[in-house]
Amino acid sequence: MRYWLAIIGALLLLAAACSAGSFEAKIDVDTYVNSIEEEESYGDSDLLWVSSQDDDDDDASINETYLSYVNLFGSQGIFNPDQIKSATLTLNVARVDDEGEIKAYFLEGATLNTLTWKDKAEYDLDVSSDSVEIDEAEDVIELDVTPIIKKAVEVCAEGCPYSIVLVGEDDVSVAFVSSEASDEDMPVLEYVTEE
Repeated sequence: MRYWLAIIGALLLLAAACSAGSFEAKIDVDTYVNSIEEEESYGDSDLLWVSSQDDDDDDASINETYLSYVNLFGSQGIFNPDQIKSATLTLNVARVDDEGEIKAYFLEGATLNTLTWKDKAEYDLDVSSDSVEIDEAEDVIELDVTPIIKKAVEVCAEGCPYSIVLVGEDDVSVAFVSSEASDEDMPVLEYVTEE
């Protein structure tokens, strides 16, 4: 009996040790949607556009970027949102047409690379990052997406995909490097678990 208790204790200790650390989420799809070209999909684009409505230009489009991730939390020993210490989304800026701010939101479920404005799902307005200012001098930006990853764990710890939606504020128009353009400069999502 003691032998089995020792084995179970060792396995629990091993599982706890495996769950502590830093992980990089595997991106499944990155794309954007455009409010004017509402039936067009951009899953094979080299750029990921984020722009908000320009008050001075009625013809300006709104663009939102969707990043879809494979959920591997359970296999990483993450079953509780409180295990997530921090999460960071790193984006390489390819072009800034208009400076402004962007914000990231949680979306339950996968995003397909055929997504269009017309069939896009609504993201969760209550689960977001803080806004991040983007100006022409920026090469790389980081968003603190800890609340989003905590929500993803809460919703489903294994097997359920989730998405992060990037939305523009303050008349911003900016493009980021996509996975189609570069394996090195594509969006990177990393999260750190509690020890």
